[in-house]
Amino acid sequence: MKNLLSNIFVDTILPIIILILAIIIAILIYRRLQKKFNKPFDSTPKGSDNPKVKVKNNYCTEDEMKFLQALHKSLPRDCISFPHVGVSKLVEPNGDLVDYKMIQDKFVDICVFLRKDMSPILVIDLYSPVPTQQQLKKLDKNITNVLKVAKIPIISQEIKNKYDSDEILTKVLNNVDSKIVAYLKNKQ
Repeated sequence: MKNLLSNIFVDTILPIIILILAIIIAILIYRRLQKKFNKPFDSTPKGSDNPKVKVKNNYCTEDEMKFLQALHKSLPRDCISFPHVGVSKLVEPNGDLVDYKMIQDKFVDICVFLRKDMSPILVIDLYSPVPTQQQLKKLDKNITNVLKVAKIPIISQEIKNKYDSDEILTKVLNNVDSKIVAYLKNKQ
């Protein structure tokens, strides 16, 4: 009789108990995961109430500022330029994100925009001929390729002590799209 009860227990009752325990464990795991993933995701890291930061004193070098001032004087009223513009602000992905992620955190030295819609019309890459000064880096090849695809022209500008406004304006107008040049001439 004892063997018969033992066989019944092993053959029927034990598998049922194991099945019930497995179902209970699965339900508990499911509920725990559901609670975890249904919480709103906070993408901002929690920092301290008093972060340790200070104002960066020189956003642009003195040489860059000289060129920017000359550029602002020479540009038509309907154009505006900004230094250190993120490439991700100039272009957006159109398919494969691999190429976009390569340039996502990169910057261009100066970008010229149309004021009416803030569309980028030209990128200026500054370089210094003097090796003792802090050398401004040439544009990354990936940035150059992306800007070519986006049809944003790039010009290189040497850092100098003095700039000719007419020379800068001519260089800008010779390198932007002819429709933009026509628009700018109509506005004057």
